[in-house]
Amino acid sequence: MSPRKHLDGLKILDFSAVFAGPICARFLSDCGAAVIKVEAPEGGDMTRGLDGYSQVFAHFNAGKHSIAIDLKKTSGQQLARQLIAKSDVVIENFRPGIMARFGLDYDSVKADSPELIYCSISGFGQSGPYVNRAAYAPVDHAASGFDHSHTLSQGDSDTRPPNWGIMVADMLTGSYAFGAIQTALLGRERTGAGEYIDVSMMESMMTLIPAQIQRAQMEDPPTAAIFHPIKVKDGYVMICIVFEKNMRGLSEAMNRPDLLQDERFVIGTRVEYMNEFVAEIESWSCLLTARECEIQLNKTGVPCSVYNRAEDLFTHPQVLDRGSFKQLDDELGSYFIQNAPFQFRSFDASTSTHAPRLGEQTREVLREVLKLTEGEIEQFYREGVIV
Repeated sequence: MSPRKHLDGLKILDFSAVFAGPICARFLSDCGAAVIKVEAPEGGDMTRGLDGYSQVFAHFNAGKHSIAIDLKKTSGQQLARQLIAKSDVVIENFRPGIMARFGLDYDSVKADSPELIYCSISGFGQSGPYVNRAAYAPVDHAASGFDHSHTLSQGDSDTRPPNWGIMVADMLTGSYAFGAIQTALLGRERTGAGEYIDVSMMESMMTLIPAQIQRAQMEDPPTAAIFHPIKVKDGYVMICIVFEKNMRGLSEAMNRPDLLQDERFVIGTRVEYMNEFVAEIESWSCLLTARECEIQLNKTGVPCSVYNRAEDLFTHPQVLDRGSFKQLDDELGSYFIQNAPFQFRSFDASTSTHAPRLGEQTREVLREVLKLTEGEIEQFYREGVIV
């Protein structure tokens, strides 16, 4: 018998799509919650792609049940309200106002579900002058000050801001939503009352630049510490010299005890002479490969790493030892998706090996959760309310 997971018995209704909401709901599923994903009949979550199923969709939705309901139809909205009444947590990441248009917003359902935890994820939050603006992760990267701060760290304020192919805001916001839901559930355990949670992608990104926000309020801010990639024979490594012991380890690895006596490179002064410091390191590192450099620096306790590619992770010894990936075998072939980045000693929190096809569990959910008869279910199919 498998150990009981901490969220076993918890019922989640997931109206979200794409990345932020789905990863939050998947983490809840990994911890034992039963997650029903509500999708539109016409194609479902856009990450399914044109063929209705993709590896990206599987990553964000493994372990969930899919029910396809047309929320534009009154009867579809009624079905959704019934499912909400059976749920502990609702997650949605529509643009603010959409759920209210369906009569499914928190204020519309809380009277029937006073213990409900309802989490809304949006680009700018549920209030304020930007509330109705459309937003995707790169927009919030720009709006939050993160992109400007990142651009300044490249050393030239006129540098073009970075292109984005990594949706930082989605993953970060989904993680904050995951934590906020746990807090609300604990609060419900103590008080018996439900909660409404408003998670902003812009504000989530702002949490990544606390030092920059503080320096922006200073008349004469100190120079920011910036970590530079270090050139080696075959590319770059990242080396972080933060504490004096790191500096001692670096000088030992380089066989350069004189660096410890150089007033330019002591803590506090070093940020002013970072270009010179990097040049000293590269006079040594450029004679080594990335792996050789990493090995030598680790021997003396210096925090460092080669720059791994995504494809390197599948054979990375640390990743393999931690069991960071779960293998899925389906019509797309055999491939890996990443488990949640946390582990519990008492149970296995790795993700499911199955991701649902669009509407795969529609009949099952309506029959088992809402106790509808086969005749009632068939009527909804005929009316095009479900698929």
